[in-house]
Parts: sequence; C-alpha cells; structure tokens
Amino acid sequence: MNLKISTSKKTTLLFVLLLVLTVQNSSTNPRAQSASTSYSLVTYNVENLFDADGVAVYSDYLPTDRQGNSQYSPADVYTKISHIIEVLKEYEDGAGPDIVTLVELESDHTPRDNGFADPADFLGQYAYTTLQRMLNEEFDEQVAQLPSEWLLLKGMQDALLGPYELEVGEPSLGASGKPESVQKNVVYSKYPILREKTRVHPTERARPILEVWIDLDGDELGVFVNHWKSGAGSEEMERVRVGNAKVLKARIAQLFEENPMADLVLAGDFNADYNQKTRYGFAETALQDILQVQGDEALVVDAAKKMQPLWYNLWYEWPIDQRGSDTYRGYWGTLMQLIVSNGMYNNQGLSYVNQSFNVDDFGFNTYSVSGMPKRWSSFATGSGYSDHLPLSMLITKAQGPFEGPFGSNDDHLWQAIAVEYIFPEQLMDSQAFESGEAYRDMRYYDQYFKLEGQLGTDGKVLVMGTKIDVYAPAFNFGDFAKQLIHQTVADQAVADQTDEADSIPIEFIGRWSQYRGNWQFVIESETFVQPLPGK
Repeated sequence: MNLKISTSKKTTLLFVLLLVLTVQNSSTNPRAQSASTSYSLVTYNVENLFDADGVAVYSDYLPTDRQGNSQYSPADVYTKISHIIEVLKEYEDGAGPDIVTLVELESDHTPRDNGFADPADFLGQYAYTTLQRMLNEEFDEQVAQLPSEWLLLKGMQDALLGPYELEVGEPSLGASGKPESVQKNVVYSKYPILREKTRVHPTERARPILEVWIDLDGDELGVFVNHWKSGAGSEEMERVRVGNAKVLKARIAQLFEENPMADLVLAGDFNADYNQKTRYGFAETALQDILQVQGDEALVVDAAKKMQPLWYNLWYEWPIDQRGSDTYRGYWGTLMQLIVSNGMYNNQGLSYVNQSFNVDDFGFNTYSVSGMPKRWSSFATGSGYSDHLPLSMLITKAQGPFEGPFGSNDDHLWQAIAVEYIFPEQLMDSQAFESGEAYRDMRYYDQYFKLEGQLGTDGKVLVMGTKIDVYAPAFNFGDFAKQLIHQTVADQAVADQTDEADSIPIEFIGRWSQYRGNWQFVIESETFVQPLPGK
C-alpha cells in the first residue's frame, strides 16, 4: 500500500508525536519531572588526574619512561582533562552537573605556593587564553606549578561548564614536607560553598575525607567525599576501611546531635561494595556494620518520621543484575557509592528525587566488546577516560511526603555479575602490526587484532619475533596458558614433545594496549585463544 501524507499533515503528526513523547518523558523521567527545581550531583573517580609539573609518585605519570620516551606530557594532561570534561558535558544539557565530587586527583608534590591567591585569581589572570594553549605552546614554569584541580577548572570554564566554585581536601604534609597521601578529593559546585563549614578529616592509610556544605537556594546540603583504603576483597584492608568509616561516623554523630535530620550525602570511592558483608562475608564491614547503611528505603523513610537518623544506599534502586560501576577479574563491582541521610526523606528542606540514581555509561567511556570502563592510558598524547563509571543523582526541594516505589534490601538474591565479553565486530589484521605501525600509530591503540603467535608457558605471546605481555581481565592467563599448552600437546599426541613443549602456535584476538609503559595484548575471553596445528 502506498500511503501519501501532505506536508501540513506531516507537520501536524510530527507535532502530536513530539507532544506525546514529551508527556511520556515528563511522567517517567525524574529529571524531567523536577527540571525547574532539581539539583544534579555526580561522583566520579577520574583515575589519577595528575598535574603537569613532571613530579609524580607513580612512574607512569613521569614525563618519560625508562627508555626516555615521552610518557606523561603536558599534552597528555590536556587530553586527560578534555576527557573528564567530555563526560561532565553529558549532564544538564552540556552545562555540567550542579555539584561534582571527584576523587583521585594528585596531591601536589611541588610547593603549593604558585603565586595566585585562589582559583578565582588564577582564572582571572588566565582569562586571555585557553587551557589547550597553556598546556602546549604557552607551557612554562608557572603553568607547571598549577594543581590539577585548577587546570580542570580552567578547562571547564573554556568548555562553558559551570561556573563552579572549588573546594579541595588537601592532605596534611608529613615530616618530609610531602603530602601524606598521593591523591586528594575535590568538590566543584555551581552553588555557593559555605567555606567556614569546610572540614578535612584525616584517615588511616587513605585519602582525607572532605566535608563541604553547599547553599542550595537557602537550604544547606552537607557532602562528604570519600576515597577509602583499596582492596575490596581483603579482610585486612576491610579492617583499615572500618577505621576510615569510624572517622566519618564520629563527625556525623556530632552533626546529628545538632540536627538529626540534616541533609547529607556520602559520595566517592569507598573501595567496598554496597553489599560488602554479603559479597565477602567479613565479620565487620565499614559500610554495613560501622555506618549501618541500609538497603530498605521504606525503613529509612519510617525512621525519618520518628526523627531517627538512618542511611540509604542508592544502589538498591538499580536492578540487582545490573549493579556495577567498575570491574575486577571479570566481575562487576560497586566501589563507587552515593548514600543519603534520611533527612532527605522527612518532607523538610531538601529531598532526594526518587529513582533518579544512575550509573552513567555514555558509550564513548566504555568498551563496546565488554561494556567495561575505558580506562586511561598515557600512550601518545593520552587515551581513555577512567577505570570507573560516574554515578549521578538528583536533589530537589521537599514538596510533600516521600512516595514510593521504595528500594528494598535484596542482598539474599545477589549473585556476582560477570562481564559479558562479545566477539568483536571489527578486527585488525596482521598487516598493520607486522609493519610496526601498531607501536607508533594512535589509530591502533585499543583496537582488536586477530593474529597468529607462539604462546609460551610464561604467559607471553611471541609475535613477529617479539615477546609481548598478555593481560586477561576475566581469568588468570598464566594458568590458562600452561593448561592449554599441556592439553594441546597431549591431544596432538606428539610423543617427543609431550612433556617437553613449552609453547604452542595459536590464533588469538587481543586488544592492543599499554600498562605502565609496557605494551600488552588484552585477551578478554578464553574463547579468544585457539591452538593451531603444530608446525
């Protein structure tokens, strides 16, 4: 049937369709529901945003590698900041979130006196130029001394994000005059920061907790930015995190004495899963035992009615089989957290916008084959984003009793969520690799190659006469290599090699990458490796 529609009718139908879509969106999307009154908050581990001074604790953030090749240059710093901004521009129609909490920014290991009174003074004096020029042709000693959070602030200004105020959780200086932690936490806010209420709380073997209070049109929001001790699956490290949590709990107890229904958000990288006790079975956990963070939102709402402080973890709003913002050994984790006090449920001051919690995969910041966060590398002038995905939420003015649906504690249903590795649609052949271009051309970085090589019991692959490291995010590649070699030799029944072979020919699919300056193939699934007939 050939259906013809006049131009006027087409216009009318388009208008009706847009109207329907708008109504549907406004009724189902919390962001659309409260667009005029909502405040967006994002927490993001930016994976080592280091500055450009050439001084770093981690070797892969030094200007050159061990061979003297360029490694982390001012141009890399610009790429890194540009990629963070690319992520932040996905919020609020390109203007950036109202509140941004970032962790893993370098604690400056150069003198902190850089000649500027404050970030606003710095922005004023560099108003004539751009961050791109500052980190390229205009790079000098003064720019080199600028901390990474200031450089990011300048990049945000150039990209028309904000404008933002900035607060920094500077660590204390040790006896050597160096910061006691490698990294620090920061907050950027479009709304006034009440600086007289800012606190920095030192923690054992972790970054200091940053406490910031923000004036949201007359209502105060307290934000605690955390980056606790790493090692989620280690019971020893959990005991350290318990100590980190006790620092936070002591401060919160003081606040609750003054106001049991204070509007508070706990944000950042806690290096512990939302259900740490269920996942690992530790006797005492930082989140669930010390802070007593809840997964039963109805219970939290009821406690608010009784003026009894209680915490709710927003992960419980997300489908249980989709909870993950980071990966380790082939499984999704939830090390990043957004946790709200039940003061956000008491129909006074500020309120959490129900069901607005989100894990922000924008496509460009994840790998298409696995969906894993596309982590940062300093190859060439930099590539990737972070090894964590950002989390976001909405806050609004309290407008009536908090209504469901309510998240519930479903820990008994939890199962570890495996990363799903799909077969790559596009594969690079051996031509580019054999020509040596892969070592120099950015186009080949993070691309999937299908190659032949010799797999050794040392877990490396010999390709074109060169042994190359292999990393498998989902399994132990060293053990896999030994088992595959043994089984292949046994199956081929080559009598003179059965017990002696230390390598076999294989065909494999590997993602070309770097780690700490060393080239490697990332092999994401055991099925991506197939033995070839002996030659």
